[in-house]
Amino acid sequence: MNRPKKNKIDNPTLPEEKNDIVDERNLVDLEDSSEVSIEDRISVYWMENKSFVSGSIILLLLLVIAFNGARIYKNFNEEKIQISYSEAKTNDTLGKFAESNSSGYLGGLAALTVADEAFAEEDFEKALKFYSTASQALTDNVLQGRALIGQAFALYYNEQKGEALDQLEAIAANTSLAEVAQIEAAYHLAVEAKGAGRSEQYDRYATQIKASEIASQWQQRLAMFEQ
Repeated sequence: MNRPKKNKIDNPTLPEEKNDIVDERNLVDLEDSSEVSIEDRISVYWMENKSFVSGSIILLLLLVIAFNGARIYKNFNEEKIQISYSEAKTNDTLGKFAESNSSGYLGGLAALTVADEAFAEEDFEKALKFYSTASQALTDNVLQGRALIGQAFALYYNEQKGEALDQLEAIAANTSLAEVAQIEAAYHLAVEAKGAGRSEQYDRYATQIKASEIASQWQQRLAMFEQ
């Protein structure tokens, strides 16, 4: 029995066995892909991300340069101030130095020195001015309490007794100050309270002094006062 022949599309541009044609252009050998070297992977990553990586490196370099520049400038400025401080001590111009550097540690130290000298000379108005400058410049420094104590006594001898006692009370209660400053203020307040007959206030400050572990000097003075 003869079967009819299937119609076959004749296309001269196609091979005879068109069903056997496979497009291999986009096929990747899995074995070859898994064996790509790390160098090749890095190369591919660099080609795809070189703009981002280059920008990040440049930004990092700029930050490092800026940081080092700021540090060098700060060190230079501090050295310059130290030289000026030494010259002011030599030339007896610490007052001017303190006024010009009232926001820095050395300016505060200069102001404290000038204030002590003025207090010793009984120039209480000048002492008050420079103790105030010192207390503001020496914020968060152990010497701030020292400056505030001086300021209180300058107020006291400058006929501002009420303000002086208020300041001493504030110092005695301020736990952010050095404890030695708190205890000194408490001692003077205790003596004042005793003289004024305020026994309750005296007992409060005396208790504060006796409870301190670093106030042996003031404890001895209080004991002598009580005798």
